[in-house]
Amino acid sequence: MLLRGIRGYSKLKQMWEEIKIPVPWGHIAGKWWGPQDRRPILVLHGWQDNCGSFDRLIPLLKPELGYLAIDFPGHGLSSKLPLGVSYYWSDYIVFLRRVVQYFNWPKVSLLGHSISGTIAYNYATLYPKAVDFLIAIEGLRPLTDLLNITELGVNVDRFIKYDHLLSLDQEGPSYPYNELERRLHADSAKSISLETCKYVLERNIARSTTKPDEFYFTRDLRLKLLPFLEYAGDVTKMTDKFTCPTLLCLGTVVTKKFELLTQTHEFYNVLKKINPKFEIHTVEGTHHVHLNNPEPVAELINPFIERYDVEDWSI
Repeated sequence: MLLRGIRGYSKLKQMWEEIKIPVPWGHIAGKWWGPQDRRPILVLHGWQDNCGSFDRLIPLLKPELGYLAIDFPGHGLSSKLPLGVSYYWSDYIVFLRRVVQYFNWPKVSLLGHSISGTIAYNYATLYPKAVDFLIAIEGLRPLTDLLNITELGVNVDRFIKYDHLLSLDQEGPSYPYNELERRLHADSAKSISLETCKYVLERNIARSTTKPDEFYFTRDLRLKLLPFLEYAGDVTKMTDKFTCPTLLCLGTVVTKKFELLTQTHEFYNVLKKINPKFEIHTVEGTHHVHLNNPEPVAELINPFIERYDVEDWSI
């Protein structure tokens, strides 16, 4: 049974239904767009974003299909992980698997942005017969080498500090709304335009109880730190398992903050040799091209879905 609720102060036109998926530490929140009588495409956001980052893209996609865009734990309206627990990249594969098993889907179709393109790739190599197709936007690679080991000691101390602050159960610093937009724009290396910040902020902030005209960030403080551990070993070891049809969309603006996720062209060449249904396209825009410039992204995704929408998705 889906637990449903509506965001109280939303000013955006609603074309979706808010859902909650129960998990042992609370719930995973999400937006279900379109019909619910058939298996949807599962939509996954980038690190420190939330499912609101797809609010401009999903309405442009094939309307006869459903799209379930979730907030990962600690993001958006999903529950934070328990105190004392840190975030690990491999956990995100577990979170994804929990959603699939909750709905008892025999297969899943995935659309992921940034780190979620990478999470989806790794899921597809672990469960190659359980993925119809994969659409990745600005991120597709193994879960390796995503952590600067020289910063590990500093980040451990920061984790303990943030864990303590969360235990106090207090509001964080509050700001006027336009200041939050400016901060999000700057923190994304200006990848999220000021005009589209509202789509991410909608699920990342709450109104201050002491300063009614100001807001504070509600996402987990621990998300300021990249997860501690990744996979190790030969990055090409699992590529022979990667056989599902895959579309990769890359923005034209390369930013140092995100290049580790996107500038892996040697790896893409390996995938091309192994998977004849792997295709790459470039779209004018930044790392958040699907949010700032969704029309050309949708023009690539819709025909891709038409080619590979061959399964009976009735549920």
